[in-house]
Amino acid sequence: MHLNINEPEVLANGVRIYVVDGCAHDINRIAVAFGGGSFDEAKPMAATLLASMTVHGSAKYTSQDVAEKLDYYGSWFGSRCLDHHTQITLHTLNRCTEGMLPMLADIIMHPSFPEKEFALVNGKMRSAYQTARDKVKYIANLEASRLFFGDSHPLARNIVDEHFDKLGIDDLRAFHHRYYQPQNCTVVLSGKITDKVYRLVADTFGAIPVGYGVPEPHQSAVRRSETRFSMIHREGAVQSGISMFMPAPGRGHADYIKLRVLIMALGGYFGSRLMSNVREDKGYTYGITASLLGRASVANIAIATECDNAYVRPLIAEVKSEIERLRHEPIPEDELDMVKQYMMSDLAKTLDTPFSIASYIDSMLFFGVDKEYFNRQVEEIAAVTSEELIELAQRYLHADDATIVVAGDNAASAI
Repeated sequence: MHLNINEPEVLANGVRIYVVDGCAHDINRIAVAFGGGSFDEAKPMAATLLASMTVHGSAKYTSQDVAEKLDYYGSWFGSRCLDHHTQITLHTLNRCTEGMLPMLADIIMHPSFPEKEFALVNGKMRSAYQTARDKVKYIANLEASRLFFGDSHPLARNIVDEHFDKLGIDDLRAFHHRYYQPQNCTVVLSGKITDKVYRLVADTFGAIPVGYGVPEPHQSAVRRSETRFSMIHREGAVQSGISMFMPAPGRGHADYIKLRVLIMALGGYFGSRLMSNVREDKGYTYGITASLLGRASVANIAIATECDNAYVRPLIAEVKSEIERLRHEPIPEDELDMVKQYMMSDLAKTLDTPFSIASYIDSMLFFGVDKEYFNRQVEEIAAVTSEELIELAQRYLHADDATIVVAGDNAASAI
């Protein structure tokens, strides 16, 4: 299993184009990414609302024009805002590419920000966060993020109504003007890529005038609190949300990939240690996960679950017990083989289609890894041993140093 990623072509204005060819059908995916995301916002939610507003019209196309054109050509848009990137994606038929590309470029580079649509998007996102703030799992994760990363870190932002009240169209325009520049743009073109399709894309995005210099991504320092346990009372909550964070090395560290194997064994799939113990054996929860979250600028180990208030104390005890087992007992070979096979199968899915490979290139850009990272994963996952995993567990799994937050009914949970 090997992934070969070609170097992108760099157009005269600085736009970079990756091409992933090989689809049997005459369809393509055009993913346009700009540096600049939620970590880089002057005001919270500016980049996120900007991404959502993209499909709502431009200087040449109203939101109705966009909707009608998408319907006519059988195409669809998607957009997302990440830590340091924003991406707009178009899926379309090859024969429709010429008709769709001018609109795609115009809504990306010349958005009109109609007031009616801005109010609708603003209200929709406000409502989503209002709903999330009532969920104990969200509350626990947010507080764990605040304690672990620090009050001022973007990952610790508590998005409230005031942020939406203070956010205006001018804030979106300012973010767009600052980051949506050709030198800051990467296009990942995938599907059945004919010479005509490639030239259409290259000519369209190559015609964008060169802008000014693009700022470096905002770097946010981690300032971890000394507090290691916090309980947030939610009167009448039937369940409690539990979040546990531990420090981890970044994706560029020599231990990162092998540490992923360890965390997968702990709680990364249905047959993991935590699922087998806490869910299947004890019946404390319907689900529990352990993840190694390697972002572009920071990483951490996160364990998250929800349970009946009465099970909070024994559940946390079982999580700590499983961590101690990994620190002192070798993972049996049959279990380690199962974990490796699961991870290899997941990696193999990346090679299924040009679109899955293109999505991997997207993530390669977003997480700041080089083009050989995939192949290193394959090699290191296959080679890691139980002895190495014990060493990693002793190095990184320290339950007594974990940041633990419980959000639920204090009286019922009796912590």
